[in-house]
Amino acid sequence: MMRKIVSFLVLLVIVVQIYTPIEGMAITLGEYEQKLADYKRQAQENQDALNLTQSEITAANKQIANLQSEMVALIEEVKELNREIEDYNGKIKDKLMQSKQIIEYMQLSSGENVYLEYVFKADSTSDLIYRTAVVKELIDYNNRTIDEMEQIIKDNEDREKEIEKRKIEINKKESELSNKVQQLGEKKESLNNFGVTTSEQIATYEKLVKSYKDLGCESNDVIGVDCAVAGSVSVFRRPTRTGYITQEAYYSSSYTHRAVDVGSYNRENERIYPVADGKVVAKYIDRYGALVIALEHYVATNDTWYTSLYAHLSSYAPGISIGDYVTSDQYLGYMGDTGYSFGVHLHLEIFPCRLNNFDDPNCYDLNSFIAYGTQLLKNGYKGPRGLIYFPTGTYNSWNSR
Repeated sequence: MMRKIVSFLVLLVIVVQIYTPIEGMAITLGEYEQKLADYKRQAQENQDALNLTQSEITAANKQIANLQSEMVALIEEVKELNREIEDYNGKIKDKLMQSKQIIEYMQLSSGENVYLEYVFKADSTSDLIYRTAVVKELIDYNNRTIDEMEQIIKDNEDREKEIEKRKIEINKKESELSNKVQQLGEKKESLNNFGVTTSEQIATYEKLVKSYKDLGCESNDVIGVDCAVAGSVSVFRRPTRTGYITQEAYYSSSYTHRAVDVGSYNRENERIYPVADGKVVAKYIDRYGALVIALEHYVATNDTWYTSLYAHLSSYAPGISIGDYVTSDQYLGYMGDTGYSFGVHLHLEIFPCRLNNFDDPNCYDLNSFIAYGTQLLKNGYKGPRGLIYFPTGTYNSWNSR
């Protein structure tokens, strides 16, 4: 009796783990509409951030251009200052030579000295004083001119020092602005990438909301309960836009292959789509490392639930979670070879039951799903080929869904 109680408790724990999340994920159309509104708000905020970032990049680049123009002007100014210094040094040299000659002439007694001749040709004492003063004034003028030119040279040299300091400041500021532009560029790239992802989500939820509205759903309706139950699936579609069958589903006493394997010349670039509208009921990595996702679909024409399982994906589509309702136009991920695989392909299983639903005794967990699918194949079930039109045989390709 105790063993029976323990077994029952273990089974109850398993049931709670599997059943509770699925049952707790009923969702209304209004929730999808809210997600769509949230993504649109995020897209607008992202665009505003992009615009601001671009404005900052433009402003920083303009500052860099202004600094570079200033640097060019400063370099030209230094060249002009150096030319002036060189010119004034030459003039100072000439003036010094003239002053030296005047002094030397004043100290000579030779009649050949023009300055002495000029002074001593005075015809009166006052004229002599005047002529002496003229010669002295000439010497003083030379000295003043030299002082002025030396001051100009000093001012030019001081200006050169200021320019060198400014050039250092410009180089430092330009480096800071260049680093800022690089960081803003990285931020812009990140915002662009987020914008692309958000745009894809908006497109996905717009299609999703439209598809359920077309099925008669209103905002307060619980999808799959109040609406989108009858007639939501009428035709199963191929899971890829292009592809070919590489292996069939079959049963044998030694080994059973429960799926059709689908290959594609696009390999990891081939998107995997749901075979019909439905709800995500499983998303996991199996014990071999394969990325797996499964959906359930209701077909009103024969009042039957189906589960489609997709394995070996290289990656999942962003935002896909257990409990999500998806249309057959929303991609689930990309073809891959994760897990126990011998090449890039899609492993596709479809069985008439509801995986991870405790009300379905055939498929209440993954083990029962596997066992039930194996038994169906043993009894002649055709697997995905019985529901989806694929070209006859293997490696005969298609180019549409």
